[in-house]
Amino acid sequence: MSAKIRVVMKSFMSQSNKISGLVPYTKKVGLPESRALYTVLRSPHIDKKSREQFSMHVKKQFVEQKAQIHELHKKLFWLKRLRVPGAQCEVQISFKTRLDKGSLKSIAD
Repeated sequence: MSAKIRVVMKSFMSQSNKISGLVPYTKKVGLPESRALYTVLRSPHIDKKSREQFSMHVKKQFVEQKAQIHELHKKLFWLKRLRVPGAQCEVQISFKTRLDKGSLKSIAD
């Protein structure tokens, strides 16, 4: 049985230099960047045409790593210790199992 560990990292800064310390057998995928643009009046009383614009860029990166069952404890320990300043991490773990035909027939009956 093998497991896939997926980590989605979101931050306001570039993360390319932050995840350089990962295990070499990881697959890194860059996700699309989202951008929010806010327009605010500079003065609340007069000069309605005078406005100021602010933008917020959120960069996302997807890291995937495969692990066997005996390695899973070490990988989860590593994920708990993973400190990426200025980034939000979301961890997803999925298992892939393989059943033989005999056990499938006994379940179906």
